[in-house]
Amino acid sequence: MKRFLALAMCVLCALMAATAGHAQSAYPTRSIKIVCGFPAGSSLDVITRIYAERLEKTLGQPVVVENRVGASGNLAAEAVARSAPDGYTLLTNGVTLPISMSLFRKISFDVLTDFAPIGLMGNIPIILAVNSSLGVNSVADLIALAKSRPGELNHGSAGIGSIQHLSGELFNTMAGVKLAHIPYRGTNQVIVDFLGGRLPIMFAPAPTIGPHLKDGRVKLLAVTSAKRSVLYPDLPTLSESGLAGFDAPLWFAIWAPKDTPQPIVSTIFSVVRQVAGSPEGKAQLAASGIEAVPMTTDEFAAFVRDQVKKWAKLVEISGAKVD
Repeated sequence: MKRFLALAMCVLCALMAATAGHAQSAYPTRSIKIVCGFPAGSSLDVITRIYAERLEKTLGQPVVVENRVGASGNLAAEAVARSAPDGYTLLTNGVTLPISMSLFRKISFDVLTDFAPIGLMGNIPIILAVNSSLGVNSVADLIALAKSRPGELNHGSAGIGSIQHLSGELFNTMAGVKLAHIPYRGTNQVIVDFLGGRLPIMFAPAPTIGPHLKDGRVKLLAVTSAKRSVLYPDLPTLSESGLAGFDAPLWFAIWAPKDTPQPIVSTIFSVVRQVAGSPEGKAQLAASGIEAVPMTTDEFAAFVRDQVKKWAKLVEISGAKVD
């Protein structure tokens, strides 16, 4: 009798394992929701919808984008962190997520432990630009001028703790200067004052500065990424321009809740790779001012860990804190 019961239990366990395996291999069987922490029309929203379209086409199920705005994307992240780890609720965010780990005094999730990293979706180049009235033509010129006028030259950003703000702090640290930071309530307001000559310096997202490239009031000096941008190949990097190791791109990525089964993560990543690694996908991203940056899931996980450490140091230096 005991042998019979033991055999029955083995059969039952095998059936349960097979059923679970079938459920995972059948993924997805219903619609998928991607929670985007920034508003419709934002850069994150644009890239999210590019990937959502490809996910829907490849996986054969509807993919819905939900814009849940607030606290630099933290409200969206909190919602996804509490979601079932079944692959049907995903999160898109980017560099703001590791920055939030040290920027916010109170935060109810940890990007390193509460999410399963899937993959990097792409970068938007950040361009160091100056108003032509400033009279500088290179990064070296700007550094020399800033050293002669400490605290007098202003740069604006979309807000405290934004990648533009912290790019300025990184520039100050590495160049040994003191640019004064002026926070705005959005990048569009920054560009208005920049073009109007009221703001001499801007660490500008490429889609923001792009429409003004032929404007005589604008002088582009360098990109903040470690490598030259494929979208702006003639612009040097800040690293090439005397600040070796400078690297501050505006990047976007996709996560699932922690404990999401690896086969599901791999299924979603395979679609991410299709977009970021194919000529068609790269062209679609480039049309929106986004660079494809192919990266494996493991590489992406390591990248996020490094980003949390890096921006924590810059947040501490800047003294920035948000309640």
